Amino acid sequence: MRKLTILLTFAVLSLVSTTIFAQEIKKEVAQDKVEVQVSELPEIVAKVLEKQFVGYVIDKAYKTVQKGKEVYYVKLLNGEEYIKVLIDAEGNIIEKEQKIE
Repeated sequence: MRKLTILLTFAVLSLVSTTIFAQEIKKEVAQDKVEVQVSELPEIVAKVLEKQFVGYVIDKAYKTVQKGKEVYYVKLLNGEEYIKVLIDAEGNIIEKEQKIE
């Protein structure tokens, strides 16, 4: 019984420390994001967004570095709908999330 308690305690502590570590990484990434003007986006990024998301306009854009690469978080609006896009400086869409406000 004592061994089981020790193992469970170890498992819980490992999970908690992993969760805290992941939260700290998210905080660091969030703090490193810098808001940029639409005019500051690389031309290829603006063109890809314009082509892929017809009818949407760029509301906000942030620049950061992820895995050693310059990337942009962009929020696009179309009426009540918005899409959040993570795109690298070469115009490759890494991730996108669509929502309705």
